[in-house]
Amino acid sequence: MSANLQVQWACERCTFINEGLNLTCTMCFLTRTDAKDLPVQWEWRANPDQWIPYDLASSSELENAYQNNLAVLNPKQGYFASIPDRYEIRFNYATRRFQQQNITSGGVRRIRRIANDDNSILQPVSFEDVTAEDTCIICLDSFVDPDTTTSDQHVVKLPPCHGHYFHRVCVAAAIKLRDECPMCKKRVDY
Repeated sequence: MSANLQVQWACERCTFINEGLNLTCTMCFLTRTDAKDLPVQWEWRANPDQWIPYDLASSSELENAYQNNLAVLNPKQGYFASIPDRYEIRFNYATRRFQQQNITSGGVRRIRRIANDDNSILQPVSFEDVTAEDTCIICLDSFVDPDTTTSDQHVVKLPPCHGHYFHRVCVAAAIKLRDECPMCKKRVDY
């Protein structure tokens, strides 16, 4: 975890001072800009058009459960620490649909995982499909032979778009802040 993510931070929109482990502003729910640098982010669906990241402790607990292929988790870290045994997280790996259920009220909301290594969102593009004139729309660097680059620099595209290519690390950071293609602004729904 970055030391930068542990200190208090001021929201860029409303200037509220937030705790370091929060990835969104407590007042206006704006996603913290440096959240884009995390390799994995877990978010809950507040409404059909808004996803809000969990705090770092909750996200870490969810990622650990995901990596261990747990079907159900009763979270107890971060936000969930003050209300233990009230929520249950259900992981359906076959459909990639994950849910948070409030055991007390019966309410259910979707949650999702956004990761730099997720090929269902960041679809790999063959180096042969890229021309010498193609560049990453975000960093404006050209694409180089994948045999000489790290996996972060591999070429990917987003599911709703055709012909818009990005470095994996560049577009992963961008979609963590906004659910849309940085080029054509088509919504990325996952």
